[in-house]
Amino acid sequence: MPQPTVKISLVTAVRNAMPWVQETVRSVVTQDYPGLEYIVIDGASTDGTLDYLKSQAQHFSVLRSEADDGQYAAIAKGMACASGDVLGWINGDDVLMPWTLRVVARIFEEFPEVDWISGLPAYLNTASECYLVSPVAASYPRRYIANGWFREGLLGYLMQETMFWRRSLWERAGGLDLQWRWAGDFDLWVRFAALAELTAVATPLAAFRIRGEENRSRQGSDYRDEVARRCASLPAPPASWRLASRLGKAGEALLRSALWSRTPVVAHSLVGDRWRLLRTRRPVSRNDLPRLLLEHALRSRHD
Repeated sequence: MPQPTVKISLVTAVRNAMPWVQETVRSVVTQDYPGLEYIVIDGASTDGTLDYLKSQAQHFSVLRSEADDGQYAAIAKGMACASGDVLGWINGDDVLMPWTLRVVARIFEEFPEVDWISGLPAYLNTASECYLVSPVAASYPRRYIANGWFREGLLGYLMQETMFWRRSLWERAGGLDLQWRWAGDFDLWVRFAALAELTAVATPLAAFRIRGEENRSRQGSDYRDEVARRCASLPAPPASWRLASRLGKAGEALLRSALWSRTPVVAHSLVGDRWRLLRTRRPVSRNDLPRLLLEHALRSRHD
């Protein structure tokens, strides 16, 4: 099979990210994909991160280290250097899957109608073990994203590390809005959805590291506060959704499982050994019933 010719630009913005950044960089530079432009922006690290990055500089198209105004300012700086047809960023403690860039390139090359993709969410623990891959290629109704309904307490956050998009979509949306210091990704998805549909990909493309109390802003009140401010001017979700969310995790799971929509999905077919794009009805939930029951059992045992 001929190799895809799509150029992919990937940005990593880091500051004091040891030891996790080593795994992030390794997961990128060992990709079997020649059309990669890897841009690393360091925020003047003092914990050994910069020394490590300098030792790997031969793998980077750009390596820059200087004080900046936070994560999204650094990502925007990296994106300004990017020249790829397809863009994305990977944070300095998350990892790509070994097949990611080849699959991403093939999707964008073979399906010109696809502007924006999301793989199955996957999660790492502090021992760098992948302990969960969401089993369901979910639906991502464009209106729900544009309304800000993919958030905590409703439909769950969209996972940034598994997202890739065409440069043309980034340019039409205007890139990151740096007024959002913590929830810049959430705001970007809202604006992307006003322009294009999100296509689910039925394989994991990256893994998000859960680090408990250490974890990044997604787990903190700053992120939630900015999401709430961003959603203040957006349509409110239906009253029945808000009622379900008040029932806690069980209510949220029921809500997500009950919402189905026709959605574009890219999945691999053994017939012809190729990736195929189809439109089919899928749940908003990224978990199936057996997984939900297992999570309930684990939570009950912990309690």
